Amino acid sequence: MLALGRAAAVCAFSASALSLRLATSTKTKTKTNVHKQAQTDVRLLLRNLDKLAQNSMTLVRTPPAAVGRATREAAGQQQTVRRFHNSAAGNSRYSASTIMTSYHKELLLKDYGIVGFDLDGTLLRYNLHEMSALIYQVLKQFLVEQKGYDRDLLLQSLNLDFLQKGLFLDGPRGNVLKLSSEAQILRATHGTRLLSDTEIQAIYGRDRRWEITTAFYRDPLSTWNGDASTQMRSLLDYFDMPSALVFAQAVDLVDRGKKPSAGEEYQVWQDVQAGLMNIYSRENFANDQSLYFKSMRAEPERFVLRTDPSVMNWLGELRKSGKKLFLLTGSNVDFANLTATQALGKDWRKYFDFVVTYAKKPGFFTMQRPFMQVDVEKLAELPQEAEDIKAGEVYSQGNWHQLHAAMAGMLQKKPSEVKALYFGDNIIQDVYTPVKHRDFDAVAIAEELLLEDGKYPYAAELDSQLWGPYFALECTPTLWSSFISSYAQLCVPSVEQVAQTAPDKRIVCHNPYGFSPRLPKELETVQLKSCWRG
Repeated sequence: MLALGRAAAVCAFSASALSLRLATSTKTKTKTNVHKQAQTDVRLLLRNLDKLAQNSMTLVRTPPAAVGRATREAAGQQQTVRRFHNSAAGNSRYSASTIMTSYHKELLLKDYGIVGFDLDGTLLRYNLHEMSALIYQVLKQFLVEQKGYDRDLLLQSLNLDFLQKGLFLDGPRGNVLKLSSEAQILRATHGTRLLSDTEIQAIYGRDRRWEITTAFYRDPLSTWNGDASTQMRSLLDYFDMPSALVFAQAVDLVDRGKKPSAGEEYQVWQDVQAGLMNIYSRENFANDQSLYFKSMRAEPERFVLRTDPSVMNWLGELRKSGKKLFLLTGSNVDFANLTATQALGKDWRKYFDFVVTYAKKPGFFTMQRPFMQVDVEKLAELPQEAEDIKAGEVYSQGNWHQLHAAMAGMLQKKPSEVKALYFGDNIIQDVYTPVKHRDFDAVAIAEELLLEDGKYPYAAELDSQLWGPYFALECTPTLWSSFISSYAQLCVPSVEQVAQTAPDKRIVCHNPYGFSPRLPKELETVQLKSCWRG
């Protein structure tokens, strides 16, 4: 897709606020004028292919000079253009599966022959209170017992207000960062101490940017491995959240002892990273070397919530309607079986045509790893590659190209003739990568959307006063609002909400950015500008 530059958005009260490029500039025009204007705008966009990119929305606030620079940079990208039509004329984009107008997005489930699901945080949800406390304690214990940190670290308390999904760790400096939709640092701490604007600019410059997080913003996968991964960590899901606090408290501990001198770097992140690898390593589920896995196995009902029966009924309806379903999880088969059994029931495999464990996302979508056979009795990956994958089986690792071909064959179609939809909570692994690098559509799951109803039981874990709302800070959207609006067809609080819609019905979102059932309150103070990204 050819890129149209990232457009600016300013606070709603700004006198210079910009209107949506695909909408009329005032609210006083008639519906006829609105439709004519939208159709005219679309025709102009289609004529100028150098300005088109993926049909989506980005929420930004950028000074005029930066807008021009971003536009020039984006215009140079050479990618394939997806079709867009105004729905007022009865047409839609993405082969009629999603309709975007000036007012809303819609998703039509019947246009997808293949539907896939992540497991953790998507088809099953966790008791975030219990799980956050467990990860926090286990990670601290690892640093003390395995890395020699002072036992004072164990005396630190779990400050839930420090937790938020989507933060970034600046390992060399010992800082924790929250980023804007343009990768500017909105808020930061050194250890647990909140940094002032003056301090942020002194560290990162007047533009408040770090080159590694800027690289992540431009291409998240470019920082996934290599040198960047040893310096920076993006905390993408609820499993990652507690590590920010452990990292910050460990930095505080280092500062109270011998603080690194000028030019020296903190080594805390490398130690925390080793702790994360220890507690989540798949080998440590079977050998009891991970206190996290040991606790989960002892009391799965304490940490894993039971999925609402409406979701399982809906999965059955999807299969009866002729769709092919797959489960794709990064968990190893033994841990996946533990959590899926607790959430979905002992017969959880019956809901899917294919089950793929230890998928190593995002590489599953971009690489050609072979599928490995799985012993479902011993719940272990076997050292034999699967030459052909068959429905009803469980596999490990693998790749999308082969899975797509197998499911398309079951539908007696070519892969290019079958559209795929994927549900997931990890914005990079489950949304950005399959949409950007493969011809997927994606639905993002964000429990943060549940905070506004006042009944969400884990508000203490997700509603941070220190960091501010997940989707925006004051009148500036966050990086994750940008990625969601740009790459997700819809963003919903849970699969349960989508399960209320029959396979032949539309899912309607009453805003043009995909947030359902409503736009998050913090984004209501931001004027949103359409931006087509590839």
